[in-house]
Amino acid sequence: MKKAILLFASVLAAFAAEAQTKLLFEEKTAEAYLLKYGSGASGSSQAQLNSIINTLTENQVTTRNRRPPRKPEFALRFEQQAQITDVGDVLQLTVQVGKPQISGSTEYRDFNLADALLPDKYKARVKLLNAKNEVVSTYDRTVVLKPKGVALLQEQIPDTAVNQHYKLQVEQGQVEFTAEDVKQLQERMALVRAYFTADAKVLQALQDAAHVLPDDVDRLPLQERRLRELEELYAELRKENYTEKLQLKAQDPQRLNYKLTQLQQVLQERRKAIDYILATLDQQFYNRGVSLINNGNVSAAQVYFAKSAEANPNFAPAHVQLARIDLRNGYIREATNRTRDVLTRMRVDPQTEQLALGLAHDIYAAHITEGQKFTSRGEYESALDTYAAARDLCSTIGGLRCSMQVLNDGEARAATGMYHLMVDNGKRLLARNNLAEAERVAREALDFQKAYDYALPHTTEANELLGQVKFQYYVRFIDEGKRFLAQQNHREALSQFEEALALEQGYTFRPVQELRQLSQKAAKPVLLAMLTQGYEQAMQNRLSLARQTASDATAMQERFALVQDPEVLSKYKLLRERIFTQECVNTQAAYDRHLQQAQTLAREKKFISAEQAYGAAIKAAGEKPECSVATFTAEDGIAAIAAAAAYQRKLEEADRLIARSKYGEAVMRYEEAKSLYLAQQVNKYGLDHISLYNFAKDHQRQPFTAAVVGYYANQGEEEVAVQLLALLLEKGYRTGKTKKVQQQLGKQLAQKDVQQGQLLDARVLSAKYSQHNRNLKKLEKAYEKERRRLAKS
Repeated sequence: MKKAILLFASVLAAFAAEAQTKLLFEEKTAEAYLLKYGSGASGSSQAQLNSIINTLTENQVTTRNRRPPRKPEFALRFEQQAQITDVGDVLQLTVQVGKPQISGSTEYRDFNLADALLPDKYKARVKLLNAKNEVVSTYDRTVVLKPKGVALLQEQIPDTAVNQHYKLQVEQGQVEFTAEDVKQLQERMALVRAYFTADAKVLQALQDAAHVLPDDVDRLPLQERRLRELEELYAELRKENYTEKLQLKAQDPQRLNYKLTQLQQVLQERRKAIDYILATLDQQFYNRGVSLINNGNVSAAQVYFAKSAEANPNFAPAHVQLARIDLRNGYIREATNRTRDVLTRMRVDPQTEQLALGLAHDIYAAHITEGQKFTSRGEYESALDTYAAARDLCSTIGGLRCSMQVLNDGEARAATGMYHLMVDNGKRLLARNNLAEAERVAREALDFQKAYDYALPHTTEANELLGQVKFQYYVRFIDEGKRFLAQQNHREALSQFEEALALEQGYTFRPVQELRQLSQKAAKPVLLAMLTQGYEQAMQNRLSLARQTASDATAMQERFALVQDPEVLSKYKLLRERIFTQECVNTQAAYDRHLQQAQTLAREKKFISAEQAYGAAIKAAGEKPECSVATFTAEDGIAAIAAAAAYQRKLEEADRLIARSKYGEAVMRYEEAKSLYLAQQVNKYGLDHISLYNFAKDHQRQPFTAAVVGYYANQGEEEVAVQLLALLLEKGYRTGKTKKVQQQLGKQLAQKDVQQGQLLDARVLSAKYSQHNRNLKKLEKAYEKERRRLAKS
């Protein structure tokens, strides 16, 4: 029912609108313009049209029957409709340009250029005439032509009863071409040419795609690169969007869309195949290698197995095949390393693991065989390297069964041969008196013996060789020492004899008996020179060096049996005495320095520091009691300033307590300092004592000043406390923190006044005590309250 009512209302509204709108005038005319080359005409529009005609001529544009005209020309046709409509109190004037159409020379390579040849502008004059054909109004209009039509005129004039026979007349109509029209045509023709270029590219791409071979694994990177280039080309062609720009769904002379779809399918197929090959490239190369090795082409198979391992370094089957080929070609070390990697580093399937273990056993056997060959040829070092590689293979690969007895026996034979070879070489070097090289070889032989102790447990040749070398050094050192001794170069002679003595203690060869006497003979002048140098060091107050020299001299006396030598003893005694004398001189100087510093500090009234300096002087003297430095001056100095130092210490203790916020203890310590000052007459030292009141009123720590106020209150010095409290509050100290002390002071002052029989009014007295200070209101109230309480009692 509701829908029926709505439909009825809509119909009524339509009828009402039609009754209000009345068509007064309507005229339809067909307009046609022949557009061709004009040589005599002038104006910008004709020049642009001529440029368009020339462009059509140059590009051989044809008509629909494919005939190229001598000079291209085309026609513009459209329907022009003029209407006057009465819409109530106004008249609606409308001139509509219908859908414009272009015909004539518009075909370019099977594409119609009509849309691109549409003039940019159309202008005309519209006249409004009355019943007498008199011009009422004139309208000059210029519009942009559009394929779907455009309104040339839309105007409204007042409706009058006497003017019901209006009509519209359109005249002086003309089209105009602009530079934008020329550009539009050129862009459309360039787009058509690009379309044919794209078609050629697609055809070529289809041919190139046919040559992309996924099975060509040897040149797969090249195939993949070609495919990627074709994919990029396809993406670029799709990006050009010829379907929309040239409306290929309606007209596609070269079937470009179809060919692009074909190209897309081919590329997708090739991409899928290549991606699969790339994902399984290691297996592809491996299968090719297996095929080649089955056909007997080992060298070519090795190339493909290497490619498989390169494509996937963890593809174990390829590494096993490469290791087997290396073993076959005699590259045992390479086969060993690759097999070990397979079995210790890679994840392998059971079949590959069995193949690798079998290969490892073959490699182990090859090592043993090669080691035996090296040993038989006397190439012991190579044999040991081979046996070591076999032992390492056995220890690192689990599941590999090795014959350790065979390995140990072969390694022992090679080690024995290598050891004797080294010793023989050392003996030849010793025979040629090349001691440095002989010693090096002997030590290498000893190290080798330790490394292979299980094979060389009781051999002594290397140790004997080293002893023989050291004996030659021993004899050489003694001979050199004698030569220096003859030249009176005792220091160098002693150095040579000491080298010989060190060798004598380190080795078991028979010693030369005269070495002790020779070393003693060379040592005595050196020792005497050392003692003389130590004495000079002590004289120069270089006591640490002198003491070290004395210590070194003592050790040298014992080492070379010169302890009882009279000349040495005399010089050593002089050195010790000089050291002692200089130490006492230094002790006295240290005492005097501290004493002088203490006296200076005392004069500056720094009595604590002076007392410490006196103590340092006494301590310095006490470190060397054998020097008997007199300390009575320092002791008397300490006694003389004891009272002043004690007084200053009390003040310092008070400052430390204040810094730690222990204000009560600080006040007591300050008062103790005052008592000491008075009792000990500290003023005689030139020190002035500042009263607690003055000390507190200017102190930076206000809580300390507040504590002093409380102290004076507790001592019954109420007026002093009130005066100090007022000063504290003037400095901004919070009144709330002084509530208790104000109440205490008020009560105490009231009690004193009552005891003394003070008869003045309580308010007068409280104001007197507070000096009308608003910050002391609590004191006034406490005073007045206490007076009232005492009056009642």
